[in-house]
Amino acid sequence: MYFLTNLYFNTNMIVVIAPYQKLKETADVLVPSYDMPIKTVIGDLSEGLFLAKQAMEEDAILVSRGGTAKLIRDILGANVIEIGVSQYDLLKILKPFIESKSKIVISGFKALTAQAEKLCTLLGIDAVYLPIDSEDEMPKRILEAENLDIACFIGDMVAIKSAGNLGVPLALLESGVDSVREALDKAILVARDTVFRSKSERQLKAVVNTVREGIIAVDRLGTITLLNKTARELLGRDLQEKNDVKFFIPGSELSKAMEEQHESSGKLISIGEHRLAVDITPLVTKKTVEGAVLVFQEIGKIQDTEKKLRSQLHARGLFAKYHFEDIVAHSESMKFCLKVGRQYAKSKGTVLIYGETGTGKELLAQSIHNASSVKNGPFVAINCGALPPTLLESELFGYTAGAFTGAGKEGKAGLFELAHGGTIFLDEINELDIQLQGKLLRVLQEHEVMRIGGVSIIPVSFRLIAASNIPLRKELEQGRIRRDLYYRLNVLDIKIPPLRERKDDILPLFINFTNACSRINGETITVEFSPLLCQRLENYDWPGNVRELENVAEKWVVLQKLVDPGIVDSLIIDSLVNDAVKNGTDATDTVAILETDSFNIPFSFSGSLDEIVARAISIVFEQEERNISRAARRLGIDRQTLRKYLKEARG
Repeated sequence: MYFLTNLYFNTNMIVVIAPYQKLKETADVLVPSYDMPIKTVIGDLSEGLFLAKQAMEEDAILVSRGGTAKLIRDILGANVIEIGVSQYDLLKILKPFIESKSKIVISGFKALTAQAEKLCTLLGIDAVYLPIDSEDEMPKRILEAENLDIACFIGDMVAIKSAGNLGVPLALLESGVDSVREALDKAILVARDTVFRSKSERQLKAVVNTVREGIIAVDRLGTITLLNKTARELLGRDLQEKNDVKFFIPGSELSKAMEEQHESSGKLISIGEHRLAVDITPLVTKKTVEGAVLVFQEIGKIQDTEKKLRSQLHARGLFAKYHFEDIVAHSESMKFCLKVGRQYAKSKGTVLIYGETGTGKELLAQSIHNASSVKNGPFVAINCGALPPTLLESELFGYTAGAFTGAGKEGKAGLFELAHGGTIFLDEINELDIQLQGKLLRVLQEHEVMRIGGVSIIPVSFRLIAASNIPLRKELEQGRIRRDLYYRLNVLDIKIPPLRERKDDILPLFINFTNACSRINGETITVEFSPLLCQRLENYDWPGNVRELENVAEKWVVLQKLVDPGIVDSLIIDSLVNDAVKNGTDATDTVAILETDSFNIPFSFSGSLDEIVARAISIVFEQEERNISRAARRLGIDRQTLRKYLKEARG
């Protein structure tokens, strides 16, 4: 007995269409032994066909016999579980004719007569076989039987109905209890399988209908076998299962992907007012394409999702704000550097950036990230030389609750975990402790981390960009970096040229920095530099590289508020001269004569910026005949601020 829950009672039913009354009665006796709704009806041939149509509307499982089963199968194309005639059923009706000299006729559909012929041959029964393929052939077979001297006419329901006027004994070849039970057992198995498949399909449809993307599954011919409501909304309400997908989706991407058996991602199509990105995944079994799955997304929604993701990363500070377009590059050496960087961005390999302090290694790292395949993921940066080894270890790998004294109660995720799906930038990697180098090597090899104090392995996926202000080959020769780590890092290497080797970039960078500093302060400055200042900027060696140039530009902007532009240029020039003298590269006098209005005033540019500013304010104050209002107006500050400066200058 099959025990199925009441859930199944509402979803499936077995209908037995019996060609004759006795068969129905046999089935009725067996029905109570099954814990599933089974309905029995009487209907032979056309009448049975009509009943089968009704049952199919309720998704019933059909059980019938002989000609009626064949007719349902041929006309309706339905699956029918057929009640057979067992050897025992045949033997029971043929038994009287064993060792008899009488001739009998066995007529009916071919499957029945073929089965009877085998048994009659085995038993030595003299029989004539009149098989048919359809009910229309039976009258002709009856005419053939009329010319025969027979003791009995044996057949199925079609044959017996047609042989009523033969004037010989008729015997209906019936299906016994065992044959009916076997058919019902098969029906129960089919019902059980159908129920579970139906339940799985409902669950699958429920799942795909919760997905915001449009989903369509097709068979090898492109016929839709599954779709969700989002797909209908995007492609049209007329879209249904069993439709040919090519009538709804333009282009040949689907057939191409199935023929070549490869995925197709991000193809753009337009359907009505919708602009969609389509991903196509062929379903391949044993090198044979069985169909494909298509996933649709609206471009606008993709962009919205990306904005939300980026806003979340921005809120946590895990983002890269610079792009290649933000890097000033007029020199050929820098243009080549960016060209290499753009090419590296297309790869997933580890990038090693070498450059002196202040050349902009993180700027280049962020640009590579933003041009890579993981640009929508986080960008996590850390300076390996800024933290002691123990603290750096906890930052990189994280720690569990109570892992060490002072550890947070909830533990902490490490930077490798935070960089999952994105990029981690390890600046000054040459400063990494030798013991941490071993742990870093394992992470790079296995792409998994274990928090300090933890026992579980956490898989991570990230792109590594490392930077050093010292060539790692030298560090390798000095034994300060592991050889295996060196070769793991030195995959895609790139060198940023120092500013002294890219003179063509100095003035454009200086202008860019002064404009940026002005905007930050909410001001607009007309950038006009003296020829001498431009010459000094280009000839200076810039040991601090771009960072030093940016500092000088900020100093230039700040001083513009206090003294005349000509004086500012002289201040900057003198500052550069002083630095050059300290580096042994220049010996220019550090005292200049400032020509302002009718005054020729010796002015010293030594000391701090505050001291230089104080002296400049004193000069303007004296030029304005110690008039607070005029001096403050000329300096662009209020009188209270001027009084403060003068008080500090007097000590």
